[in-house]
Amino acid sequence: MSRIPKYPVTVKENRPGLSNTRNMTRTIGGSLSETDKKNLLLNHTRPMRSASVNVAPAPRIKRSATVPSTSVSEVPNKIAKVEKKTTAVAPRIAPYDYKARFNDLLEKHKAIKNELSELKDKHVEVSDEYEKVKETVEGSIAERDMLKEKLLNTLKDLRQKSVEYESLKIDHEIKKQENEELLSKANLLEDVTNSLKLKSVEFDRLKMEFDDLSRRHKSLSEETEALRVLTDHLKRISVEHDKLQLDHKDALDIIKKTKTDSDALQNILAAMYTDQRALRNTVQDLKGNIRVYCRVRPPLESEASKPLYNLNVLDACSIEVEKIELLNSARKGKSQHSFTFDGIFTPHSTQEDVFAEVSQMVQSALDGYNVCIFAYGQTGSGKTYTMEGGCGVEQYGIIPRAINMIFTCMDDLKRMGWDLTIKASFLEIYNEIIYDLLNSCKDQVIHEIKMMNSKGTDLYVSNLKEEEVKSSHDFIRLMLFAQRNRQTAATINNERSSRSHSVAQIRITAVNEKRKEKFTSNLNLVDLAGSESGKTTQRMDETKHINRSLSELAKVILSLQTNQSHIPYRNSKLTHLLMPSLGGNSKTLMLVNINQFDECFGETLNSLRFATKVNSCRTTKAKKNLTQLVDF
Repeated sequence: MSRIPKYPVTVKENRPGLSNTRNMTRTIGGSLSETDKKNLLLNHTRPMRSASVNVAPAPRIKRSATVPSTSVSEVPNKIAKVEKKTTAVAPRIAPYDYKARFNDLLEKHKAIKNELSELKDKHVEVSDEYEKVKETVEGSIAERDMLKEKLLNTLKDLRQKSVEYESLKIDHEIKKQENEELLSKANLLEDVTNSLKLKSVEFDRLKMEFDDLSRRHKSLSEETEALRVLTDHLKRISVEHDKLQLDHKDALDIIKKTKTDSDALQNILAAMYTDQRALRNTVQDLKGNIRVYCRVRPPLESEASKPLYNLNVLDACSIEVEKIELLNSARKGKSQHSFTFDGIFTPHSTQEDVFAEVSQMVQSALDGYNVCIFAYGQTGSGKTYTMEGGCGVEQYGIIPRAINMIFTCMDDLKRMGWDLTIKASFLEIYNEIIYDLLNSCKDQVIHEIKMMNSKGTDLYVSNLKEEEVKSSHDFIRLMLFAQRNRQTAATINNERSSRSHSVAQIRITAVNEKRKEKFTSNLNLVDLAGSESGKTTQRMDETKHINRSLSELAKVILSLQTNQSHIPYRNSKLTHLLMPSLGGNSKTLMLVNINQFDECFGETLNSLRFATKVNSCRTTKAKKNLTQLVDF
C-alpha cells in the first residue's frame, strides 16, 4: 500500500485570508488604546530635535493567524479517519485455514484498493483547496502591502497637517483679535444702517408717490393728444361726409337713370331674343320640320384594300352613286343613282362640321321646341361615332357637343332672367323590349310608352330613371355609364356593332320669374341599330327585330308621305317612341350614314332611298311649349 503524501500546512506562514483582509483597518484601530494612538501621532508628527530623545516604539500590530477552515482543519480530520480505518483489528484466523486467509487477504486488498481510490479523490480535493487557499493568501499579501503603503502615506500627510495646524493656530489668534475690532465697527455700522433704513423707507414712499403722479401725468397727456387727433379727424370726416352726401345724391340720380336705361335695355334684349327665336323658328320652318343630311364614312386604314364604288358629290345637297357591273354578271354596264338632301357631309367632314348644321336644332330645343335627331344607316356606317363620338374633345359627337352647347347658352339665358333645369335619361330598345340604361340590374321593371295628354302629341316612358345634371361633365359620366350597359356584338361589317336602338333624352325646363313664363322642351338623340342583310348576319334573332323595327319605320314614313288617315305608329316600339318626332309637335333631323365599299352598295341604296322618303314628308308645324305662370 502506497503512503499518503503529507501536504504543507499553511498555518505556519500566519498569513491573513480573504475574510481577514476586509477588516484589517478595523482590527488595527481597535487593538490600540487612546494612549498608544497619541504616542503614535506624536512619534510621526513631532520633529526630530536630538538623537537622545527616547521614542516609545509603536506597538506591534497583531496579525490574524486565521486561515480558511477548509485548508487546515479538514485535512487532519480526513487523515485521522483513514488512520482509524487502518488500525481496526480483524478476527484471528487459524494458521491452517489458507482459504480463509486468502479470502481475508482479498478482502483487505479490496478494502485497501477502495481506500486508495478514496484517498486519490481526497488528494484531488485537497489539491484544489490548497490552490484556492494559496490564491487567497497571495491576495491577502498584496492587500497588506497596499494598506501598508497607504498607512505610510497617511502618516506623512498627518505630519504635514500638524505643521499646518500650528501655523493656523497662530493665524487664528491674529484673526480673533481682528474680529473683535471688526465687531465693534459692526455695532457702529448697525446703528448707521438702522438710520439709513428709516431714510430708505421714507425715500421709497416718496418715490412711489412721484411715480404715481408721473403715470397720471403721462396718461392725461396721452388722452389730451388723442382727443386732439380725434378732433382733427372728426373735422376731416365732417368735410368728407358733406362731400359724400353730395356724391351720394348724384350717384342715386345716376343709378336711377341707369336702372331705367337697364330696364329699357333688358326689354329691348328680351324683345330681340324673342324676335331672334321667331326668326330662327321661321328659318327652321322654311327648311322643313323634317330635315335629312347624308354623311359618308371614310375608310379606315385597315379597310384600304377593299374595293369602292363611285361616289360623286354634285353639290352641297346632291350626291350620285355609281357601280360598274362586270361583263359576266346578269347586269352589265353602269348603274347611276342620284339623291338630294338638305346637306351632304363628305368623308373629309369633321365632327365640328356636322354639329355646325345640327346646332340649329339644339338651339330650337333651347327656344322651347321639341327636337329629335336620329342617325340611320347600315351597320358599320358610323352612326354611333356620329352621335357619341370618340376619345378627346375634337372627336366628340352630336350628343356631348349638344350638352356642351346647352350649358354654354345657359349662362346667357340666366342673364336674361331664365332659370334652367336639365334632366337626362337613357334607354334602349332591344328585341322590342325597352331597357333603362341607367339601371345596371338585369331584372328590370316593365317600361311602357304612355301619353302625357289626351291629344297624344307628347309621350313618356314609365319607370324610367331620370337624373338632373348640373354640368356637361355629369352628363358625359351618365352617357359613359349607359354605353357600358348597351347591347353590342361583333358582326361581319363591324367589330362592335350596336344591336339596339339607343335614345338619349334631355329634358329642358326654363322659368322666367320676371316675365311669369315657363317652357319645357325635349331633345331626343337617337342612335338606331344598323340594318343588316339576313344572309350575312350571325345573330338572326337580333337582326330580325332590328330589320322589323326599321321596316315599320319605313311604313310610317310611307304613310306620312301619302297622307294616309291611319299611321301605324304602334306596330313597333321604335315608331311608337318616335311618333311625336315624325308626325307630331317636334322638329326632326335625320342623319343617314353610308359606306363607300362595293360590298355595301345594296344596303347603301336602301338607306339613301329611305332617307329620300323621309325628306319628302311634310309634317305639321311644331309649336313652342310655352305657358304663363299665374301664381309663382
